[in-house]
Amino acid sequence: MKTMKLSSFPSVVQTEIFSCMELIDILFLSFCSKKFKERIESTMKSRLDKIISITYFSSKPNNVSISSSNSNNKEFMKLVPREEAKNRPVVQMNLFGIDVDCCKATRNHPFYILCNQQDGEQMLQTIHNYFRGFFGCSIEYHLENGSLNYIPRLENIKNSILYFRNEATAAQLLDRYLTVSSSQDYIRVSSIRGCEYERSLKLAQTKVLEIMISGSRAGGLLKNFKGRKLFINEGILTDDDIIQFLNSWKSDNGYHNIEFLNVTLEEEIFLNRENIIKNIDIKRFDVMKKMPVYRYDRRKGWDKCDWKIENFCSPHFIVRDSDQHVASLKITARGIQFAAWKMTEEEVMIERIQKTFLRTPFQKADPSKNSIKLSKFSSLVQKEILSNMELVDLLMMASCSQKFYQNMKSMMRSRFDKILTITYESRASNSIDITSSSSGENSFMSIPGSLRARPLVSINLCGMDLQVYMPTRNHPLMIQCNTVQRETMLTSIHNYFLDFFGSSIKYQLIVSMLTPTFSKLKNISSTDLSSDSTMLMAEFHDFLKISPNQDFIKLSELECPLLGRNLEFAKAKVLDIETMYCPAEDILSNFEGRQLFINNGAIIDTVVIQFLNKWRSNEGYQNLEYFSIFVSNPLNSNQIMNSIPINRLDPSDQLPVYQVARKDHYWKRTWGIHKFSSPNYIVRYSDQYVASILITADNITFAAWNMTEKGFMEKRPVKRLY
Repeated sequence: MKTMKLSSFPSVVQTEIFSCMELIDILFLSFCSKKFKERIESTMKSRLDKIISITYFSSKPNNVSISSSNSNNKEFMKLVPREEAKNRPVVQMNLFGIDVDCCKATRNHPFYILCNQQDGEQMLQTIHNYFRGFFGCSIEYHLENGSLNYIPRLENIKNSILYFRNEATAAQLLDRYLTVSSSQDYIRVSSIRGCEYERSLKLAQTKVLEIMISGSRAGGLLKNFKGRKLFINEGILTDDDIIQFLNSWKSDNGYHNIEFLNVTLEEEIFLNRENIIKNIDIKRFDVMKKMPVYRYDRRKGWDKCDWKIENFCSPHFIVRDSDQHVASLKITARGIQFAAWKMTEEEVMIERIQKTFLRTPFQKADPSKNSIKLSKFSSLVQKEILSNMELVDLLMMASCSQKFYQNMKSMMRSRFDKILTITYESRASNSIDITSSSSGENSFMSIPGSLRARPLVSINLCGMDLQVYMPTRNHPLMIQCNTVQRETMLTSIHNYFLDFFGSSIKYQLIVSMLTPTFSKLKNISSTDLSSDSTMLMAEFHDFLKISPNQDFIKLSELECPLLGRNLEFAKAKVLDIETMYCPAEDILSNFEGRQLFINNGAIIDTVVIQFLNKWRSNEGYQNLEYFSIFVSNPLNSNQIMNSIPINRLDPSDQLPVYQVARKDHYWKRTWGIHKFSSPNYIVRYSDQYVASILITADNITFAAWNMTEKGFMEKRPVKRLY
């Protein structure tokens, strides 16, 4: 095997290689030596500066997920209790200057660092301090606290979401935390049992503060607030609190930084609007002209990292005496909204400005001082660079020219062979998400169901001239198309993938209904439908002609018996049907696959007897490994058992356990292992192979062991998984 010494390459090549690597891999390289760490810091400065944030999500001292903004906030490292790694290989490594026990990252798990609860906070502080030295001061560090009575004390945190349940300890925890991370850009504090935060001067220094504490007396906080925006939900404010705030702003005696205030009162608390207006000189914009609209950004949802722009408009305003600046004002019995324009009434009406305060300024990348032409490098270097690029970037690069397309197919063949699946998934929103097994559950491309408020870019992709929304850290590459174009668009993309990635990849379909948009996709190996398949039965039959011999088909409902008689349907290796409204015999009599699951169906005793005798006489079901049906009609289990010769193991012995994998009903991307054992079994005449069976009034389970009775009795085997 030919190896490369990274340090022997020119710095410009090293920079390019580093730029394509995952963040966790760059961190590992930095641990190799102090010299190598300094080289990465210098060559990667421009990339590291583009990482907007690193987020710690803590539920316990030794349970902390760490994610970054440049990986769609997907965790790349995690502190976990030692017992969580009992089924994974543990290695000892020197990381962050200390020896730690860890588990390497896999496709389904991030990199694990194992620690005890008493050491968790110190371990996280060590990691955080290393990050601050390695990434520099341009990155924001965020903390989301999912614990009830614990906050890790980390320095220089800029963004916090804090949740408390224990009122007695909340104030002390909050004060200790804000002592090491004061003057934050954003903090959200929520509690279901109260929290004595109102007089916290440290909390009042926060630039953007959200309080979501039912019944909290927010007057003290409002009096001391020195930040830009304050949102209080279900708090308690009095008329005097509001009057004092507005008069202080008008007289320029306080609140010089405030830009926006939004207070919603506790359910049974009301303001006396007339009393407040009587004590404040309130003016009105000219109602004959268009009202100015104030725009501000606010964090979206309960746990989300996104921000959305909201509008505020009111004809009422007040004027500050010192500079004649105005603030829009809306007062109701249920709360108050206040927006400072930082301009005079005349300036506001002339501009009718839509004021926007962005949480984070757009970071503009400096033009590259050392551009490189990829094709000038040797094929070995090109392959190394391409191997570390995201799938969507490879697709865009492949569209540059036909020659580069062919070269990339050749160089990336080993990587493409490792991509197990590409999945097309359509949810209720009518969008189509495209994911791959190499990118976890995050889609790398999508066709959205509606237009997005983002800039469109013209690009040649997948052999077509398209209008796309370029990928960001929170969104995949999105292709714009109308309803008429969706069918041909997805078919063209799929055919391009078949040629580009090759035949080794399994293509999966997870949709609610097999509409014409999906029924023309060829070589699909797995289909999962969540609505009645008979609604578009003609499309289903045509679909099975161009995508025959599928590995897996799952249906939520099956009503039409014609589908059970479709030979291509009967050849599917695994059929999984939630509810059958036609007799199960329609499928079982023709089934040639390996596994058949029916969660709710109807079958009669004679059909069961016929099925078992047919297997015993080797007249059918030679491929069948597992069959399970839960029936809606009661079966006569004694009659069935008495109709065929059944052997029985001694129940006191350890019964052989048959394991079978079945796709999870709720999490459609995962498979769960189901175990089955029974003392009853039957023997096939021709080869003496055995099958375990279990027959009750509401269930039949059949498991073929693919071995003789002698081997079955001796080995007590464990069946291979699907």
